[in-house]
Amino acid sequence: MSWIIKNGKLVNTFEFKSQTELATFLVKIAKYADEIHHHPDYEVFQCSKVTFSLFTHDKNGITELDYKLSDFISSQFSLDV
Repeated sequence: MSWIIKNGKLVNTFEFKSQTELATFLVKIAKYADEIHHHPDYEVFQCSKVTFSLFTHDKNGITELDYKLSDFISSQFSLDV
């Protein structure tokens, strides 16, 4: 489960056992994103899956901030699973 570059964005999909686990995970990610002033695009589907698409909007591309956020997201997922 690794991040790929697709259409100029870092992209990864994560699957959870329930929508409650997914919601709890998203709150952790949102709090961290607020701390670093970077906000990911994400899509929730099938009630327990989420796809993140990371890129820096004002730079119109992938920056170190996106890699920092992707590392955090991956580390939190590995703690939850």
